[in-house]
Amino acid sequence: MSTYRDILYRDYSASFGGQKALDVSVQHAQYDATYDQLPPKRDAIIADLGCGKGEWLAWIAAKGFSKLTGVDLSPADLAIARQNDPSRNWVQENVITFLESQDAAFDLLHAKDIIEHFTKDEFIRFLTAAKNALKPGGELWLLTFNAQSPLSSAIRYGDFTHEIGLTPASMAQCLRACGFKHISVQGRHYCSNSTSGQIRRILGHMVFKLAGLLLKIRHGEAAKERFIDLRCTQPDLFTMACKV
Repeated sequence: MSTYRDILYRDYSASFGGQKALDVSVQHAQYDATYDQLPPKRDAIIADLGCGKGEWLAWIAAKGFSKLTGVDLSPADLAIARQNDPSRNWVQENVITFLESQDAAFDLLHAKDIIEHFTKDEFIRFLTAAKNALKPGGELWLLTFNAQSPLSSAIRYGDFTHEIGLTPASMAQCLRACGFKHISVQGRHYCSNSTSGQIRRILGHMVFKLAGLLLKIRHGEAAKERFIDLRCTQPDLFTMACKV
C-alpha cells in the first residue's frame, strides 16, 4: 500500500486547491523582502531543494545567477517548472538522496518550506548531507515556520505532510550538532505594501511583541547570541549557516 507521501506528493500543490497558486509578482516581492543579502559572486553554484514549480529559482535567476539546479519529488510541480524554464537543470529526486550523491558541489543550498516535512531523523540526515554537499565556505539557507510564534499550530497542522516544527533554539542546536558554523536565525513576517498588508504589519508587530513578552515571562531572559534571536515570535524563521 502507498504511504501518505506517495499519495500526497504525487501532485502536491494541486491537493491544496488554490492555496498554492503560482503568483510570481507576490512571491518575488516576498523573496525581495526575505533574502536581504545574496551571494557575492554571480557564478555561485546554487541548488534549490524542494523547488516546487521553480518560483525561487526564477527569482534568483533574475538577479543574475545562472548555475542553478532545482530538486523536487513532485512530478506534477516539476512538469510546470520545466515548462516555464526548459533550460534549467531540474532533478526529480528525494532531496536527501540527492544531497548524499553530491560532494562539495555547491556554494549555496536553499530550502524553503521543506524541512518541516522531515522526521527528526530525516532532518539530521538532511543537515549532514547538506554539509557534505557544500563547498568549504558554502552556505545553507533555510526558511520554515517558527514553532514559537502565535498560532504556529495552524501552520504545523495545516499541511498533513508536516512532521516537525523548529524554534530558533532547536534550529541552532541541530545545526551546531551537525558541524555548521556562523549560524544566524532570525524572524520574518512578510507583509505587502498594500493597505491591508500595512495593517497586517502593524497588528502583527503588536501581537509578536506581546508574544515575546510572554516568552520572557515563561523562560526569563534569553542568552545573548549575536545572530540568533531566541525570543523572536514572527511566523517564519530564516536561517543561514556556513560550512567551515
